[in-house]
Amino acid sequence: MNNINLAVKIERAISELRRGGKIVVSDINTGISVLLTAAELIEKDTVSNLSQLTLSRPNIILSSNRAFALGLNSNEYPCSISIDKNWTLNDIMSLCMPMQNYPIPLLNGVIYEKGENVTSVCLLILRQARLLPAGLISIISNVPIEKINEWASKNNIVYVEGNDVKSFEKNNAERLTIAVRAKVPIAETDKCEVVIFRPKDGGNEHFCLLIGKSRNILDGKQSEHIPMVRVHSQCITGDILDSLKCDCGQQLKQSIKLMAKADEGILIYLAQEGRDIGLLNKLRAYSLQEQGMDTVEANLALGFNDDERLYFPVQEILKQFNIQSIKLITNNPKKIDHLTNLGINVVERISIQIPSNKHNKKYLKTKLKKSGHIL
Repeated sequence: MNNINLAVKIERAISELRRGGKIVVSDINTGISVLLTAAELIEKDTVSNLSQLTLSRPNIILSSNRAFALGLNSNEYPCSISIDKNWTLNDIMSLCMPMQNYPIPLLNGVIYEKGENVTSVCLLILRQARLLPAGLISIISNVPIEKINEWASKNNIVYVEGNDVKSFEKNNAERLTIAVRAKVPIAETDKCEVVIFRPKDGGNEHFCLLIGKSRNILDGKQSEHIPMVRVHSQCITGDILDSLKCDCGQQLKQSIKLMAKADEGILIYLAQEGRDIGLLNKLRAYSLQEQGMDTVEANLALGFNDDERLYFPVQEILKQFNIQSIKLITNNPKKIDHLTNLGINVVERISIQIPSNKHNKKYLKTKLKKSGHIL
């Protein structure tokens, strides 16, 4: 099966998880197959349905961050938790996501999942679906792995292999192609083009603004000049609503101003909302911040890392632009490290100075102290 068909299969699995359905996930290295469903979308009969299909009792799986938030000494490992037959739906949900003033049920069986295995794959595809990294899994012990695809097809369930899930995001980025380019005059300059990149399987689209002289890169007229580049991740609340809780929208606008003034620059706008946890989960994190957490603490409490973004799309976009070296507009040294590890030569960091306000002071302080930003 080629990479396009594999990507379509993973996209189908993601869609199934997002609508509350079940998928089969196999780890060919261990020979284990499980039935997986997203914890945040379970219903009263989910546990019994999983049990009936697999002839085994489901477990809850949690990321290492969510386990730590519950006070479990997970040693940075994900964990699986036995579901007590007397637990209510809310008991299960309280383990999977923060629920204010709801007591955590007594845990009688916790297993720490070391290394890469079927549990880590399940948590990965949940994150790829922009769902909480918490699920219910049930081992399919009565079907050998050689026949698991047939079993899944017979039960009308999408089946994916662990190795395909692990390679999905990188493969998806490598299939980005230019879908359209168009001149779009903007407030800061009328010398601007928009270029949209779409994966061949029709997945998430990313776009670029090419400003001033940088428009020539698509016409084969690129010189040895090293372009100014801003890698900006989607932030609907900041970029569109001008939210005062973050500085994203201001950074975006300031970057465009810098490029317009220099008459050159490339803005790469990634479809990675909320540091790639999605808009819904970002708003969940906002809700936790209203209860006193900072932005990092809120992400960790939900089970995510501080930053879930991947930069494979940037690598592919710059490759198609035939650009090896850039001057990066950023306050985040970790972004430079990520791009450098992908073979992109960042020759200069250009900082952005954004004044704080009473709503984002804590956010910016957390960026400085916990995320290592240079402000």
